Amino acid sequence: MKTKTKIRTIVVFSAIFVLAVAAFYAVYLTDNKYTAPGPQPTGGILRLDEDSLAAHPVFFLVQDWEIYRDKLLTPDDFIDNPPSSDEFVFIGQYDGFEKHIGSESVSGAHSSTTYRLNIFLPETPGSYILELPEVHSSYKLYINGVLMKQMGNSESWSYRPHTAVSSVMLQASGHMEILIAVMGHDHFYSGMLHPPAFGETEAVITHQGIRSILRIGSCALSLCFAFPSLLIGLLIRRKGQKNDISAMAFLYSGICLAFTVYNCYPILKSITSTGLWFYAMRNFAWCIMPLLTMLIQKKISGLLAKWTNIFIMFGVFVCLWAVMVPVFLHNSLGLMNIYTVLIDLYIWASALYLTLCAVLSLCKGAAHSRLILFALLVFDAALLADWLFPMFEPIYFGWFPEIAGGVLVLCIGITLANEIAGQIQLRQAVEARAACVAKMLAVHKTYYPALLEKEQETRAARHDLRHHINLFREMLGRGDTKSLMRYLDEYTHNQSMPLRISYCGHYVTDMLLGLYSGLAEDQGVELRIHAEVPEALPVSDVDLCVMLSNLLENALEASAKLIADESEIVVRISEKCGQFIILIENAFDGILVRDHDKILSAKSQGREGVGIASVRSAVAKYDGETEFYVEGNRFYSGVYVPICRKEV
Repeated sequence: MKTKTKIRTIVVFSAIFVLAVAAFYAVYLTDNKYTAPGPQPTGGILRLDEDSLAAHPVFFLVQDWEIYRDKLLTPDDFIDNPPSSDEFVFIGQYDGFEKHIGSESVSGAHSSTTYRLNIFLPETPGSYILELPEVHSSYKLYINGVLMKQMGNSESWSYRPHTAVSSVMLQASGHMEILIAVMGHDHFYSGMLHPPAFGETEAVITHQGIRSILRIGSCALSLCFAFPSLLIGLLIRRKGQKNDISAMAFLYSGICLAFTVYNCYPILKSITSTGLWFYAMRNFAWCIMPLLTMLIQKKISGLLAKWTNIFIMFGVFVCLWAVMVPVFLHNSLGLMNIYTVLIDLYIWASALYLTLCAVLSLCKGAAHSRLILFALLVFDAALLADWLFPMFEPIYFGWFPEIAGGVLVLCIGITLANEIAGQIQLRQAVEARAACVAKMLAVHKTYYPALLEKEQETRAARHDLRHHINLFREMLGRGDTKSLMRYLDEYTHNQSMPLRISYCGHYVTDMLLGLYSGLAEDQGVELRIHAEVPEALPVSDVDLCVMLSNLLENALEASAKLIADESEIVVRISEKCGQFIILIENAFDGILVRDHDKILSAKSQGREGVGIASVRSAVAKYDGETEFYVEGNRFYSGVYVPICRKEV
């Protein structure tokens, strides 16, 4: 990549990253429970009138909840000698660990906590809904002294965790007391972490419906990407073609399914209550997405293979860790803290490494690198926004990483679709070229016996030439010039067939070598040929023509860029160690664009040349191998086909 192009590319993608961060900041301002307009409690009391409810029919209870630490209180505890609250907190103030005094943390965050809020409603009775997001990890909800909801069992002697998104519908007026007694022992979150929603029934139901439609729509869309991709991979495998396209199709299907599991978590929590197993599956899905993306990027670019393998092993470990710790080792607070730190470290390290690989792929001119880099920069911006704006909880759309995950899934899907389309076009080009070669061979096959017959006649004529020379001498000796001239005219007329050169006796090989020998001579390129074609040729004439003609054509194209004295092509065809071998060596200008083991075409940026792809495809049919490498200013092409094809 030229310097000006590099600078322009850096500026463009830096702008994309900045714009992505700005877009997430806009989401933070407009779709955030913490920044949403609406009435808020003060000192544990919220006063609502008809005007405030009309202006904000649904809002979020964030500020100034009374908190009672190490206590599972009931409404009866507030009848006589009510306890004093430890402090007023906003929901999420301590990341869920509500066992704090001021700014100092107290050990034993996995414990009991009670939240209390008093709301004064209009005197006219109205229908309201209180929506509680996940509360970790069991609780009892009392409204005006009545137990309205229980999730799990919060009693210490029979503790049973369960979480869900739940709603309570009620008819109320005047004073309303909300009391939530929470017990949490088995999660790295504890207490009430997410702000509840409160408002008029119709408004809250509409709010829930919009949110569910958006979630279900995104999950359905990702599944619509997953199943066709899985079907494509299966169809390619069914045809016996285990190539990079089928592998990428399976990997992309896995990414879509993982994104669906990760994204449908709130939907499932709205339908049913579950323990930690689904939370573990959600974290597993979150961790496996970078791992599968890394495997796809490895297939596309193949850069930094050693480091990629290290990250893959690290990713496999973290995925197992994400499942095992919450399910089997959830009682240890220290281990749960390490759990979150390790997952965050893995996600950040994977995102930065994937971005680095995408940048290197772009510099190498790899196909689709721009789109992949765009998606990864959006993902990086989401991680940065998640760190810069911790007080964020979406109202309708997803969390920052969920939005970026959707962009990543979409961009990888477009990349895979482009790659499949490119492979289809390449295959069509290869098949079209093979069809032309087959027709050409059929024509030459028809005329080849006649050519051989003419060649035999020419050889016989050369054998008789000495007799003609003796006759010329005799006529000259007698001075009979008229008879000599008449005889020479007749002889010249009969010698119109030139002598044809045979390189190896195999008509297809002879024909191709003769054709490209003439082209090389016209181009001023020295072509040296050493050909010994075995009788038991392991390839068909059509495939032999595809292999040899494409390699010779590439060599001539490379030689055309050199001056005549420097250009040279050496062709060696032989049988050795049970293999049919074609080796072609040619000088070139030293400019070669590679993408891992692929040689990219100078005519189609970012893609392998049709000629080399045709050779690879033809050789693969016979379980053979191809080899392309450079030594100094010499380019070497090799085809190795076993004489006895391996049984499949």
